[in-house]
Amino acid sequence: MMLNRLKPQAEKIIAEEQAGFRAGRSTTEQIFNLRILCERRDCETSLLWNQQLKISEMSSIDYSHTPLFEQDKEPMIDEGVFNVLNIVIYVVALGIICLFGIIFNAINIYVFFKQGFKDTVNITPFSLAVSDMGNVVTLLWMSVCFNPLFAQSILPVVYHDLAYITSGWPHTIFARISSLITAFVTFERCLCIALPLKVKTIITPRRTIYVIVSIYIGLAVCAAPAFYSVSLGPKHDSEVNMTMLGVVYIPNGVFIEGISLYISAFSQVVSFFSVIVCTVILVQNLLIKSRWRKSSSSTAKQESVSNRDMKVVKMVVSIAGIFIVGFSPSVANIFTMLAIPDFNYYGEYHHIYVIVWGISFLLVTTNSAVNIFVYYYMSSKFKEILDDTLKKVRGKCCV
Repeated sequence: MMLNRLKPQAEKIIAEEQAGFRAGRSTTEQIFNLRILCERRDCETSLLWNQQLKISEMSSIDYSHTPLFEQDKEPMIDEGVFNVLNIVIYVVALGIICLFGIIFNAINIYVFFKQGFKDTVNITPFSLAVSDMGNVVTLLWMSVCFNPLFAQSILPVVYHDLAYITSGWPHTIFARISSLITAFVTFERCLCIALPLKVKTIITPRRTIYVIVSIYIGLAVCAAPAFYSVSLGPKHDSEVNMTMLGVVYIPNGVFIEGISLYISAFSQVVSFFSVIVCTVILVQNLLIKSRWRKSSSSTAKQESVSNRDMKVVKMVVSIAGIFIVGFSPSVANIFTMLAIPDFNYYGEYHHIYVIVWGISFLLVTTNSAVNIFVYYYMSSKFKEILDDTLKKVRGKCCV
């Protein structure tokens, strides 16, 4: 009788989870949950014990004489020296050259636009100036990303990852476009000397525009897999021990990006050696024809023809020489990356990789910036338009 009176009151006090010997309740579920918890505890204890055994075994072995053990190697360049070189190359030197490059290429674009596009001689330099402008603008943004003030800002971004996506790949596209256009220019000049009577029917302004547009579109399409495979997303940065925006790959993204890398490397190598071959052929033909004209012309004509031919030779050699010097380190880096797998940003030769590519960027940017001097001293039309424009600007400033 006492139990029957206490049970209703006890039901209000006892928690819902308590089964006990209460009517209509079973302890099966509680026993099952308890069993799962015990099994998890035993499993975690076993894993922890195994890890402790492995650590104790590793600590008892002397790896100093084991050649296969990959110990932490000291960097080939001291960290302090590396940081100073980064600032000097990427921030100071690259930033200054890019600023001048933007000004000079803006002038080139304006002057060639004023000349018009009725002649192929104006179309190719104009398109080259546009791609060079893309070169220097993207590298200027890279210089900003490498600036310590930007890198140490409160923005939750891994700065070198940001530079890789927003500057590295866009620069690669414009650099390859500039290389292929330069190869096309030397090929066009080579045909002018080799086939002077047929070249105007072979290379027309319309066909030249088709070729230039195809180069721009083709290189953009080839780089599309890289932009598809890589994006900015949440990424744990071990240096600051926090989640930041960095490079994130989709599944098989590294393989997809590799397709664009190989296409880019192939186009760079082909255009580089094409410029060399076409320039050698062009110079040879010009020298041969110059000698022939000297032997078959009067003395007065000899001097005018010789001077005109030599001026063309100097211009072609200057353009080709600047290009070859500017892009030689990039081509050498490509072959080095193919030959040495660890020669990459995250590899063993990280410091050397960054410094060498920085020097390559400096030379490529210089190549994109100094063409204005070649045009000014070796093209009378370019010089005339630029001088007239500068006079008008000075006149307005004086007023």
